[in-house]
Parts: sequence; C-alpha cells; structure tokens
Amino acid sequence: MRKKRILYMALAICLLAAMLIGPAAASAAAETEFLTHKVKYGETLWWIAWRYGVKIQEIVDANGLKNRNVIYPGQVLTIPKEKVDYFEYVVESGDTLLELAHRFGVKVWDIARLNGIWNTNLIFVGDKLLIPGGGEGAEPTDGGQPSAGAPTQQEAIIISSPAMGEAVSTPVTVTGWGSGFENNLAVDVLDATGAVIGQGYVIVDAEVGQYGPYTGTVAFTPPASAQMGRISVYSISPRDGAIEHLASVTVNLQP
Repeated sequence: MRKKRILYMALAICLLAAMLIGPAAASAAAETEFLTHKVKYGETLWWIAWRYGVKIQEIVDANGLKNRNVIYPGQVLTIPKEKVDYFEYVVESGDTLLELAHRFGVKVWDIARLNGIWNTNLIFVGDKLLIPGGGEGAEPTDGGQPSAGAPTQQEAIIISSPAMGEAVSTPVTVTGWGSGFENNLAVDVLDATGAVIGQGYVIVDAEVGQYGPYTGTVAFTPPASAQMGRISVYSISPRDGAIEHLASVTVNLQP
C-alpha cells in the first residue's frame, strides 16, 4: 500500500511538471520560425549562420548534416531562426547604413545581417531594406551611433597616420578607421618602384564587421636610401580574395 502511494505521488509530480513546462515550451517554440536558404557558390556554413544570426550547430542539427564543412551550391538548408519584428524602408539619396541605424535606434550590423549585406558601405537608392524592431520614427540609441571620435567623412577606409609625406622607418605604426572581414585589414608598404617591401595587418576595434578605429605595426625592408614610397590599407573579400576597398598614403621611406 505504501509503495502504491509513493507511485501515485511520483505520477502526480510528473503531471504537474508537464503542465508547468508545457506552456513554456510551446511559447519558446512559437518564437522560432523555419526558413529555407539555397546555397550559392562560395558560401560557407559559417557565412550562412552569420547571415541569419544563428549558430552553426543549429543549422547542422536542423538539416542532419554529417560534416559541417561540406555544403554545395543549390543545396536547400532549413534555418531555425528566432522571429524578428521588422519594417520595410526604401533607400533614398544620401542614406547610409550608419545614418539609418542611428535614425531607427538599431545597430548597423543588425540591418546588414537581416538583409544579407556584407559590405556595410554599399547600398543603393531604391533598395528595399528590412529594419529590425521598433518602427519608423523609433528613438535613436547608442547602438546605432558611430564610435566616439569617428570621422564625419565616412569612407570605407581612412588612414589617419602616417600623414601624407611623413618620414617613416621600420616598423611603422598605421592607424585609421574602417571595417573588414573578421575585423582585419591588410597593409602593404611599397617602395618608389611599386615593389612590396613589407606586409602586415591592422585590427579594427569595433563589433565584428562594424566601422571603427584600427591600429597595427608593420615591419618593412628599409631602402638603401631615402625615397618616396606608399602605404596601402585594404579589405579583402572572404569569398574570392579580391580587394574590396583600398586607401593609400604617400610617405618618405627612411633607410
């Protein structure tokens, strides 16, 4: 008799737990939607996960992938994504993602991700952008503002130092503003003939993919005598390795 009472109590506890957990699980499930994505040439699972703001493992699990490194063009993937409220905005002359993010109180990269934009410096008049959350007229927040001290001239890459014509010796510290894949920008030091005498990189101090200040030190082979040279800073496409944006400054290379 005692065993039966214990059994009934255990069953009651299980039923009570199911009643409490059930609504919560249903609520969580209601917040998830399943999208489909057709893989294009050059895309990786990492990029697709970034595009939809989900984890790679979530895509792997949703599609039963055996190897996360193997996907192919034309493959249709199921993307389990948390629902996001958004409204549509048509790009007008003079608009930039930075300005739109500030206007609507969101982050630049949130707009880019929702619209599959990799280059946050490139949008076109007439483009229809999905703006996450809020709604038109939302109050600006710090999340949409550029970092303190950001230049008003929003070029893709800006070199702050060394200055034009400045005398430099190895190693040279390069600073400026920009954005690049995984927050890295490549740097080349060229001599008077255009030959590369030094290479390195700088790191952008910002959220991944967003515009921010960068700094880095690059060593180069000193020329035999003082001569004019050039320092170039550029971003590289993760898809094909092509140069996307480039800025350069003429300097006086010292032996």
